[in-house]
Amino acid sequence: MTPESVGSGDFEPEVQLYPTVAYPIDGGSLWRILVQGRICQTVPPSLAKRLMLRGLIRALELEKEVVNGPIFPERVHGFLAAPVVRGRVQVAIGQQTYVLPRKSKSSGLFTCKLDLPRNQLAHYRTYGVLGSGADSPECEIHWNNGLSRVSSHVFLAEEQGISVISDIDDTIKLTEVCHRRKMLRRTFAEPFESIEGMAAIYRDWAEQGALFHYVSSSPWQIYDALLEFLVTSGFPHGSMHLKWFRLRDEIFKKWQIVRRKSKAGVIRGMMKRLPQRQFLLIGDSGERDPEIYAKIASKHPKQVLRICIRQIDENPLDAVRLNKIYRRYGMTVPIQVFSEPKQLGDLPV
Repeated sequence: MTPESVGSGDFEPEVQLYPTVAYPIDGGSLWRILVQGRICQTVPPSLAKRLMLRGLIRALELEKEVVNGPIFPERVHGFLAAPVVRGRVQVAIGQQTYVLPRKSKSSGLFTCKLDLPRNQLAHYRTYGVLGSGADSPECEIHWNNGLSRVSSHVFLAEEQGISVISDIDDTIKLTEVCHRRKMLRRTFAEPFESIEGMAAIYRDWAEQGALFHYVSSSPWQIYDALLEFLVTSGFPHGSMHLKWFRLRDEIFKKWQIVRRKSKAGVIRGMMKRLPQRQFLLIGDSGERDPEIYAKIASKHPKQVLRICIRQIDENPLDAVRLNKIYRRYGMTVPIQVFSEPKQLGDLPV
């Protein structure tokens, strides 16, 4: 396979429906579902995209067998696919079909709020998950005259309970974000590798009643690979909140800078929608998770139970950095630094 052949194929639209979360409104009589997904097409890549692809292959010094192997084409596919703009989306839950008021954006992404009566979802609900089990409703995505059928989970977050907000890179998946070349190779050319012991801890917390939300700066374009990683590694299902990356030459030069934006906004929005729910924030010391989480906790001290930070040797959360965080944000929420997942123990209450 050559850069010119990556992304070649028919022009049928592809639809993704991302795992999302719903929360009660109107005194609990309605569930508000945050529908999210993407519509795109597999078309021959433009000259700009072919040049970008060549640059990526050259910068990462990828061998021919890697470029032609199964991993690299899958990981770059989402970046090369052409978005379907202003696509009309319909979602079917049970026997009811809803036309979403917002069409897909220039990126192909679509997001919308869908309000449904609580009793309408009662039949489908299993352990707080809509869309699991043999009797799960099927979500239908219609685009123009074509029909693609996809399904996804909608996690029903009750007003009270514990939610675990977890980062992905270097928290549950080995990414080496402190080394740009290694990070990009692990992102585009190597099998994803889980942090040993994290899946078992998360499963224990899920059995204790925690709801999971994976909030990461990883790009939506590799969503399929990330979902497969979570499933095969044994992590509990949860809503997904990733970041959209525009495809441009400098993205690979400034990847780490672009990654640092938007995570805090997603978390703050979730806490605002669920003011009575308590949150456990899990991240790593490699980038700015400690500072981001501390700032959020300083504004929502009654909602954040604990901040847990996995220690990364290249950029550790040492005493100096930790004391600076406590002084800057006037922290009252405990920050637990761990190297081994077993140090996390049971879900705090």
